[in-house]
Amino acid sequence: MLRIASVFIAALAAIGPVVQAASTCTPGLDYCGFTLERNGWSSGSPIDGLVSHELYHCVFSGGVAPIRYCDNKCRDGGNGKSDYCQK
Repeated sequence: MLRIASVFIAALAAIGPVVQAASTCTPGLDYCGFTLERNGWSSGSPIDGLVSHELYHCVFSGGVAPIRYCDNKCRDGGNGKSDYCQK
């Protein structure tokens, strides 16, 4: 079990920087930047340049990693569902 946790943590470190959020998020869900702002983030904290139409993945409660910029619009998926990029 400890080995599985170590592998999981190493994989998270490899996918990119994880940012501590000012408030919490639901692990496993994706969030648009504007959703994070609405939930207590600010554009200058915890990271400079939080992008409204960037998609972020909640890796643990209060920590997110950027996934990608939405070329069209980033859409709110609703309560308990992931946000997504409009195609």
